[in-house]
Formats: sequence, C-alpha cells, structure tokens
Amino acid sequence: MAELIKIDAGFATIGQGAGPMMVTWKAGLFKKHGLDVDKPRIMGGAKGVVRGLTTGEIQFGNLAAPAPLRSNVKGETDLIFLTGGINQQFVMARPGITGREQLTGKKIGFVGDGGLNDALVSFIIEKLAAAGIKSIEKKPVSAGGDRQIAALISEKCDAIVITPPESIDAERKGCKYLVDFAEHGLNYALGGIAARRDYVERNPEIARNFIKAYVEGMHRYRTDRDFTVNVQAEYSGIADRTVAEETYDLTRPGMPPVPYPVAASLQVLLDFMSKEVPEAKNVDARRFVDDHFIRELEDNGFIASLNDSKK
Repeated sequence: MAELIKIDAGFATIGQGAGPMMVTWKAGLFKKHGLDVDKPRIMGGAKGVVRGLTTGEIQFGNLAAPAPLRSNVKGETDLIFLTGGINQQFVMARPGITGREQLTGKKIGFVGDGGLNDALVSFIIEKLAAAGIKSIEKKPVSAGGDRQIAALISEKCDAIVITPPESIDAERKGCKYLVDFAEHGLNYALGGIAARRDYVERNPEIARNFIKAYVEGMHRYRTDRDFTVNVQAEYSGIADRTVAEETYDLTRPGMPPVPYPVAASLQVLLDFMSKEVPEAKNVDARRFVDDHFIRELEDNGFIASLNDSKK
C-alpha cells in the first residue's frame, strides 16, 4: 500500500458549511484516496482560513467567498475555489414580524467584520429597497448565532442574516423566515473548498485526490442521512439531535449532485463588493475558480459511479 501523503485542512466556523468536509474525514475518504488528514481544524472564521492557506498552516480550506475574494482583488493572496459548498443563508425576523414588507424602517443586525454576514446584509437591504421596502437601518450586533438570536429576541434588532443550525433554534423561539438567499442564486455558491493557486499548480495530484475524496464525501452527505446527522451533531456539539436532523433536511435539497464552484454567483458578490472595494470593479470571478478537477471526475465517470453504487 502506498504511503499516505500528509496534509492539513480547516474550516471557518462550526455550522452547516463544514458538514461535507467533516463527513469526508469521518468516513475515512481522505485516507481512501491517499491522504493523511488530521481532524480538520476550526480556523476562527473565513479570515482565519485565508490566513492559514496563505501561511501554509493548511493546504485546503472550507470558507465563505467574501474574505478570499476581497483578499484576492487587493493583491494580498491568490486563492482559488475548487468546489462549491453548502452555505444556506436566510433573513429571519423577530417574533411579531411575519412578512418582509414589515421591515420598512426597521433595523437589521450587522456584525461589521467584513465577512459574509456583512455582505449579505448590505445585499439584501439594496434588494428590498428596490422592491419598495426601504429605510432599513444596520444595527451593530455581536458575531455568533446565539448572540444574534439574543439581539433578535430582545428586539435590539428586527431581523438578522442567519444560517442553520442557528436558524432552527431561532424558529423554535418564534422567529420567522423572511428571505431565503436561494432566491438570488446564493444558497450554494457562497463558498466551498479553496486553496492557494501556486500550491495546486505544484501539487496537482494531491489536489485531485483531495477533491475526489471531497466529492465522494458530499455524495455520502447527500445520500446517508443518519451518518451525516450523527457527524453534524458530533462536530457541532449539538445536544438536541432533532436540530441536526432539521439542519440536514433544510440544507439537503439545495445540494447539487456535482459540486462545481459557481462563478456566476461569485460574480454577484464581486460586483456588489465593488461598491465598497474599488479593486473589485470589473473583475471577472472566473479568475478565482478552477473547476477542472470536478470536470475530470464527471467526465471520467467517477461521479456517475457513486450514484450507480446506491442503486
């Protein structure tokens, strides 16, 4: 048996987005495809993943798109997305607000760290204004799902951008879903697996095997509910299994069978980002995507074979 190649991987924060990577690791699929990957580490947010990739602390990272896109256009890094990933986001309102039209003149929570939350808050304020729902004010709130929910329940703000599993908890406390960012084509394409371009160019076989394992892991995620729920509950520290089950059931329908990075959706973010980051103006998002490993797996029948194995 060939010796396994040691690499390190990480993800931004605990939540639904890291699910496929953790399923891949827990199922032993990295090892199956020749890689020795320790338990993927929490990097303390998307900026932490960018930093870890840049310094070489990790070779592959799961993260949301704004931080690496901003870093790329500023010339600080050269990171590329190799896959898409789960990143289902919603606008939820405090108890008492049941429709998005009620947000006129209200306050929406704003973390202010330059991450995905901030980008989506600004994005949805503009979209709602275009629909006649105007004068929505950004209200500073602390980062973290629990803190944001507390701000919502206490009426410090009237709405927040939130993701499962925290959104499940918020709904149980009487909060309402108002907007699913899937309406804007952003439920799947807000992030994924990224790496340094130069690392991928120097180590194409490692990258190929990592993506092959990850694609198989995403297939396991999509087709093995019990296993995925167990992994989600374990790594997220979810004590109530029903929360993990609802998280799975909420996110599973939006997962495509072939996890391509979606340049068109990254372009939406880049174009919107250009209003605050001049360097992003007229930048083509395709510069930051390398989907040829995914295409290989589709063209050579590997992905089809995963589907056939379940028949």
